[in-house]
Amino acid sequence: MISKEFFQKNFNKFHIVGCVICVLLAIFYWWLSGKNQPQIYKHNLALVIVWGLLVGWISADFIFNARNRHNE
Repeated sequence: MISKEFFQKNFNKFHIVGCVICVLLAIFYWWLSGKNQPQIYKHNLALVIVWGLLVGWISADFIFNARNRHNE
């Protein structure tokens, strides 16, 4: 079972903001050019959203950890 500490450490407000920003950018990309592309990973909106969530979480995690190391 995943504990509450795991979520507090690996999923905080920085991660949520990063995911939301990247999902919005991914949807905007899909709307402008992705829906007309023949590749499945650009054409499918669900895959674009999942990709945005992953990129947002990873980016926010890098920024959050860098801020914590800088403050120490």
